[in-house]
Amino acid sequence: MAHPLPPLNSLRAFEAAGRLLSFTKAARELSVTTAAVSHQIKGLEKYLGVQLFRRAPRRLFLTDAGAAAWREIHEGFAHLRLGAEALRNHRRGGNVVINVSPAFATRWLLPRLPGFAAAHPAVSMRIATGLGPVDFDNSDADLAIRFGSGVHDGVESRELFGDCLTPLLSPAAMRALPLRRAADLRHAPLIHDDSLRRAGRMVGWSDWLRQAGVSGVDAGHGIRFDDGHLALQAAAAGAGVALGRLAYAADDLAKGRLVAPLLIRLPLEPRYYLLTPGGRTVSPSVAAFIDWVCSEAQTFGQKFARLTRGGVALRQGEGRVNR
Repeated sequence: MAHPLPPLNSLRAFEAAGRLLSFTKAARELSVTTAAVSHQIKGLEKYLGVQLFRRAPRRLFLTDAGAAAWREIHEGFAHLRLGAEALRNHRRGGNVVINVSPAFATRWLLPRLPGFAAAHPAVSMRIATGLGPVDFDNSDADLAIRFGSGVHDGVESRELFGDCLTPLLSPAAMRALPLRRAADLRHAPLIHDDSLRRAGRMVGWSDWLRQAGVSGVDAGHGIRFDDGHLALQAAAAGAGVALGRLAYAADDLAKGRLVAPLLIRLPLEPRYYLLTPGGRTVSPSVAAFIDWVCSEAQTFGQKFARLTRGGVALRQGEGRVNR
């Protein structure tokens, strides 16, 4: 005859404390007090009639019995999470929740979404915007797209495409201030995209000017934006020359709202990645979106490669004109 299960809350406290080897850290994860975790563990030890932890000054250890039980209980909670996720996918049916930055949504994703909607009319989508790491365990996001290294704990990543920086301005601004060489930037108002600092080391005008071999340009003056989309909008409005992401500017370049007169491209180390929670089954609708966005990214990457041709290795102090 099977014995009844101990209280679930005490098992949750034991699993967290055994994994973190700390009542304090377990309490923080479970959003309860340290005293509550200690009380749950003592109650579980009394219920089972066995000691689970050995306490030492500033350290906590699992006993042999505790370690053997923890492995089984840890796997049990992992299966419970998978089962709950399967129910959540079944309940949501054809819903897909995508978490992206506002700039990526505006500049790349939204213009392409009608293609997905036409191919999958039964799938409902919700676009959630965010800038920081995505907590898949505590949000309803099915997937996310981020610019960075692609390395995140418990997350699977698929590389979509890369990017580079180049000076961009409106055709009207180009007529008013011909930008024929990199040195001509000495007379131009600069626009800065400071959003790149979120992907790691800040890359900006000083790096591009160094690559171009140009001195005498004040790389710190001008208008600063924390959003790559707004930096390009300002350039299109004639506010100056933006050092913009070429992937974000591709549509504006194709439609003539922006021009990229210099062939100097500064490649960026971070890349755009599609992120999904590791070890989690996905619904058919989410799988369809993943296949679609990866296909779109591959097609875009091939076209984008043509925009980046011309390289960055130019003679000292000379930026060729892209006619």
